[in-house]
Amino acid sequence: MVLPSTALAVWILAIVSLLCLGSWANMLKLAGKWRFEYFYYDFLFGIVICAGVAALVLGSGRPQELTLQDNLLLVGYRKMAFALASGVVVNLGMLLLLAAVSVAGMSIGFLLTLGVALVIGVAWDFVNIQQANIPLTFIALALLLGAVVVAALTYVRLLRVRREAAQKALTPDPRIKSKRAKSAGAALAITLSVVGGIALSMFPKILGGATGEGGLAPYPALVLISVAAFLSSPFFVLFFTTFPVSGTSAMPSGYLAGSAKQHLLGLAGGIIWGAGVLTSLIVAAAPSTAQPSAFIQYALSNAAPLVAVAWGVLVWRELRGSDHRVQLLAAGMVVLFLAGLGMVAFALFPK
Repeated sequence: MVLPSTALAVWILAIVSLLCLGSWANMLKLAGKWRFEYFYYDFLFGIVICAGVAALVLGSGRPQELTLQDNLLLVGYRKMAFALASGVVVNLGMLLLLAAVSVAGMSIGFLLTLGVALVIGVAWDFVNIQQANIPLTFIALALLLGAVVVAALTYVRLLRVRREAAQKALTPDPRIKSKRAKSAGAALAITLSVVGGIALSMFPKILGGATGEGGLAPYPALVLISVAAFLSSPFFVLFFTTFPVSGTSAMPSGYLAGSAKQHLLGLAGGIIWGAGVLTSLIVAAAPSTAQPSAFIQYALSNAAPLVAVAWGVLVWRELRGSDHRVQLLAAGMVVLFLAGLGMVAFALFPK
């Protein structure tokens, strides 16, 4: 089983994980007018391909040492059950995240969903980490909650500005007073993000019961996660195609109508996400002497929303048509999230 043994290799893998986990949703954007439910089928295929290739090539490498097959024989069924359960949970969370991205875009969907997940995770870690700094932890939680709230306000304001612009275009006569635009559509994105964040906050906690000392190594862990996600996906995807978050309901068979490009983009998205999760697990399993400090490792492993925001704002121009207030709110949510993330890392891992 191939695992990094030098600090440089671990640093490189940590950065690769950050970029992958913050960039995989670009494939959905590139797919154009393709339902995220159908994209998700290919996304799961991509995760399975990534897990299978990594397991065969890297997990079975160095046969003189512990291999993937040896690890599966040594760990108990209880730890395997935890890995499978985490696959079901992350499957639901990722589908909700994709739904939020399809409605609100990468910049809002990622920060809202993963911001909620981080807030819940911080509260959980605070209870279980004895050396946590209590005042700094509460300040960090306030900053992260502030980032989530400001992200929601940013989307509400963005929708309002766009609707008012559309109304002005339809009623050019200044004597006609247009009604104030409502932002009811924002409630859907916020709800999807909150529920998705709750699910994703549970993923690392459940997976923690399968990994660690005497547990599953990174390669078999990803294999079991991908298998559980793949097998449970028909139930979740069928729900979203029957009760769509946007547009009309559809049949799962509509997946076959996609172009080769759209299917390949879905596969690429799953491979990128799988690579991000795998490298994150590998970094956690590396020797302690080769790992960066807990402060740096925690910050890097939770900064994916900032990468997604950069993609959404700078590349996809998701805030186009906005005003200065929207831009200030967007800048505020980034600053609050970055400050909160740094404060959390310092509060939970002061050394």
